Amino acid sequence: MKRAWKAVLAGLFVAAIALPASATTPSTAGTWYSYPPQTFTETTSTTTGPTAYTSAVRPPINADGSSNWPAKRGVIPVQFDLLAASSTTTTTTKTYDPPVWESIQADGSYSYAGLTLSPTIKFSDITNLSAKYEFTTGDCFGGSLRWTITVMHNGSPELIHVYYGTPNNTSTFPFQSCSGAYSGSGQNLITTGVTPDRFEFQGAGAPVYTTYNDMLALTNGGTDQVLSVQLTLDSGWKADQRANVSNVTVNDNTWVPKTTEITTTTTTVGPAVKTCALPAAELRWVKNDATPDGAINEAESIQPKDTGQFYRQVDCKYIYNLDVSSLSGQGTYTVWVRINNTNLPVPAKFDLR
Repeated sequence: MKRAWKAVLAGLFVAAIALPASATTPSTAGTWYSYPPQTFTETTSTTTGPTAYTSAVRPPINADGSSNWPAKRGVIPVQFDLLAASSTTTTTTKTYDPPVWESIQADGSYSYAGLTLSPTIKFSDITNLSAKYEFTTGDCFGGSLRWTITVMHNGSPELIHVYYGTPNNTSTFPFQSCSGAYSGSGQNLITTGVTPDRFEFQGAGAPVYTTYNDMLALTNGGTDQVLSVQLTLDSGWKADQRANVSNVTVNDNTWVPKTTEITTTTTTVGPAVKTCALPAAELRWVKNDATPDGAINEAESIQPKDTGQFYRQVDCKYIYNLDVSSLSGQGTYTVWVRINNTNLPVPAKFDLR
């Protein structure tokens, strides 16, 4: 029977198109690929994003980090302004059309979906090949719809075909069909089919079509390793074929075509301006090193120290009188404003000597 084997070869050797994984992890693992690529519509939406905050160091701490305080006692008045900037988020989304399953005589087109197995499994471990289908043009003639199993047989890759309908065209089945009374939609083609002689080991000779048990024997008792499994529609050379195909499944691994995909997300932040709408902010500090830079250039302060983790809010600014005795001795320190569990850019830096 004449067949367009190029669809099989394309599925085996063209780079695979990765598709979303199933909701649960299948025991038969691998990567799905398909052809032709799904068409899509691309849309862009813009939404208002979160406010972006930046702190700005206020005196008496120098913004350039040159302040050096005595480490004996007293407090360091830590003060910040808050700068706020609005943001917008632009998202580009692809909405995919359903996969196309057709093989058209005029253009030589074909369709397939396949699973490259990783790790490989034995031929006898392929226990379920199933798909739901309905032909809208044509039928199963000329060798497809069919499954193709690529096995490593005696050191080389070989093809095993499993056919829907009546591939052998005997007097019992005077024409090839997989629709109506001959439909195999939703059936497990390993165990169920219109005829038991639906298996073919390509190139093995007569009989061309044989049974599953014979195929086990041909594959070294079913021990040949399976490299990939592919469902193919490619008989347009004989007459046009179009079908709705879904639930393409190898054992417990079902092909999930793409539906939507976010391709880009871009956030644009506007200019930052001083704000008096101050959210609650925590003080965070860290000691960078134990070596202060330069000489003392700031006066010791005896203002009341603040306690707790939050800044006070006074006259549109954050204030915290940081007790020197709560720090870890001489060295260089960095102090942040922390909002919504995030340390803001532009912290204060100073030294203790």
